[in-house]
Amino acid sequence: MTKMRPTNQQGICPSCGAPVVSEICSYCGTATGLNTAEADMEYPVLECKEATLGFWTVCFPAIFAVAFGGAGLTVTMVGILGGMGAFMILMGLPFLLIGIVALILMLRTILRYMKIKSKGKVITATVYGYMNDNILINNQPAQIVKLLVQTSNGPRFILYKLGNTLKPYGINDTIDIMVYKDCFMITKNREVAQW
Repeated sequence: MTKMRPTNQQGICPSCGAPVVSEICSYCGTATGLNTAEADMEYPVLECKEATLGFWTVCFPAIFAVAFGGAGLTVTMVGILGGMGAFMILMGLPFLLIGIVALILMLRTILRYMKIKSKGKVITATVYGYMNDNILINNQPAQIVKLLVQTSNGPRFILYKLGNTLKPYGINDTIDIMVYKDCFMITKNREVAQW
């Protein structure tokens, strides 16, 4: 029994007829229709630390930081000030630790964002395709966009976690991203209507 490919079953570029190994034909630059999960990694992949401010990266950890950290701090302080002993302190510590970890996660994202905004530079990336992340949002997998960037060491891929289920960019589109060291952020390309 042979495994059928869901896209581009011929294995050749629909435009020039070259063998298909990635999402974009290396000969003519046309989108081949190859699924990103099945494509070859033609270039090395850079480590990518996303710096996106959103609900899941800032608000959600902030809710945990306030709820668990506040409850843990309250129970611990009641144990210390009320003279209720080590039992109350031990009851509050797990909540306090959860709140501290959530606060660190939130602050790490905000600090990355601020570093990129102040010290980062804008570069152009080409969208090669999308892959499913291992995170589900409303029973749909979140998306990872595969971006090709030009570095001083040659072309490299970045696997940027979008944090949502949308595929906002077309294959072979060029987008602007900001980079600082190993932190990346997709800039919002604003479309201006010509009147």
